[in-house]
Amino acid sequence: MRYILIIYSLFTLLPLVAAPQGNSAGKCPVVKIQVERLPNLNVPRSGHSLVLVNGEPTVIGGHTTNFVPIASIEYYTDGEWHEVPSAFTHDDGFAVQLSGGKVLIGGGHEHNLGIGQSFEVELYDPLSHTSEGFGSLDTKRALANAMALDDNRAVVAGNWYHEDAIEMYDGKGGFMPVKGVSCSRAAPFIMRTTKDDAIIFTAVDSKGVHTPHPVIERLHGEPYSEPLLQEWGLSKSCNRQPASAFIGDESKGDYSYLMMVENDQGQAAIARVTNGEFSLLPTDFPVPMACQWGKIMYRAQIFADRQSQRAYLLGTDPEKYRALTKLEATRVYILTIDYATTPARLTLGFTDEISDIDIECGIMTNDGNLIIGGGIPMQNNFKPTAATWLLHVSPRAQAAGIGTYLSRFPLWGWLLAVLLTAELATAIILLRNRKKNQAHELAAAIHHGEPVIVHEAPAAELHEALDGNEDNAELMHRICQLIEEHKLFLNPNLKLTDITTALGSSRTVISNCINSQRDCSFPQFINTYRIAHAQELLRNHPDLKITEVCLASGFSSEASFYRIFKAATGTTPTEWKSSL
Repeated sequence: MRYILIIYSLFTLLPLVAAPQGNSAGKCPVVKIQVERLPNLNVPRSGHSLVLVNGEPTVIGGHTTNFVPIASIEYYTDGEWHEVPSAFTHDDGFAVQLSGGKVLIGGGHEHNLGIGQSFEVELYDPLSHTSEGFGSLDTKRALANAMALDDNRAVVAGNWYHEDAIEMYDGKGGFMPVKGVSCSRAAPFIMRTTKDDAIIFTAVDSKGVHTPHPVIERLHGEPYSEPLLQEWGLSKSCNRQPASAFIGDESKGDYSYLMMVENDQGQAAIARVTNGEFSLLPTDFPVPMACQWGKIMYRAQIFADRQSQRAYLLGTDPEKYRALTKLEATRVYILTIDYATTPARLTLGFTDEISDIDIECGIMTNDGNLIIGGGIPMQNNFKPTAATWLLHVSPRAQAAGIGTYLSRFPLWGWLLAVLLTAELATAIILLRNRKKNQAHELAAAIHHGEPVIVHEAPAAELHEALDGNEDNAELMHRICQLIEEHKLFLNPNLKLTDITTALGSSRTVISNCINSQRDCSFPQFINTYRIAHAQELLRNHPDLKITEVCLASGFSSEASFYRIFKAATGTTPTEWKSSL
């Protein structure tokens, strides 16, 4: 049996070791990322803006089925999307949160099928979840971008099949022209260089022509060419969120951003732009361009989490990406950049194959995870998706066992790891044959991947048997003791068979005991522990986010957490927390 396990482990793990040589993931640590399917948007949409406002992922505008612009906004809270009307349609418009808290929304296509440009602007108030039109852009636009400045102002630039110029929102309801541009751009990067200045550039002109070595426009000053961008060009993919890659500190006058660049051979690298000065970010490995599943195609958008000092670059398999027109699934790649280290540490994340996902429509949450929502996974603007996904990329998620490192050691290290794994598997089999007095040791073995325990919940009160059955009462006591002593309820993968094996009993006996003593099923019984633990966290650690409480309490998804919590308490976790 032991040799069978060793051979099986070798055949299972060797493909991960035998990644392509050269610049591949074989030189870079690799981690599997857990993906959670969230509730669908109320309306399928693409060409939308996705912003985070007051902690709420918010989807604005875009077009829906049959390439028809849609006048609505959706925000995500309490485990579901809520739809509210917008003043205008904004298909390929822009959205930026101003320093005053409201979201400035503007531009977009004037007609169906992505035709024309528009002048319309509105302000979305995230507190009242209402939006109101108030004025007009100086230049009608589609595929523009905006960057917030101080005093509620914003810079606006970029256009699609129309003349371009730079204009300014004055923070009081008006737009004024600033200057013309040396060349028109679509969906440009806008990066602040000082409190009142910014640079504007992109790799795509107003008609979609790729210009990898662009001229950089200044808000104040003359345009110029950046030497680094002559050697390392820009990717063709558009940038929909200029501020998502900000890693600086405005209070210290540090306006730093990260962006992806690539050379003529297609090798990607990470550039740092600090107060308008470009440089390559040193990394411990070259950016991996391939892995054991084939080539990786990155998109231009970088998402930065300043709290953990990490940034993320998303990619996919280019062949799979094109094959989505045939409804095939794709694997998503997430390059993690620990930019605070020198050199910056790179880790390549990957997911299982996913269908119905468009990696160009993402947002970073306050929890440090990524939400992907809407888009055109089949590359068909007439058939956008309503699917939304949560990618557990934050360090907290990985500490909770969501994400497992697969490739960090050389071949000899992996062979040793395989042998140790086989020995461990054999040991577990032997443990399962031990007597009942060894239950605690086995319980520790089955409690894989210790979740994040922010606060130790008190042991649940033991109930006396109601039917006078002393055998059942004693068995119930042992079940509770096992679960509480080892915090087994914090394991989202806990199964009834784990308990039965640890206690040397059977599924029927344990299930009947819980049913007779607690009048509920095994999942309901375990969820009472999880709900109690979640309530302790919400009560004693009000600074924790709901997602963190969910993961720390043993629930497998935020959606199930909300559903089970409300069924048990009559309120959602957010409502329960607010009532304290």
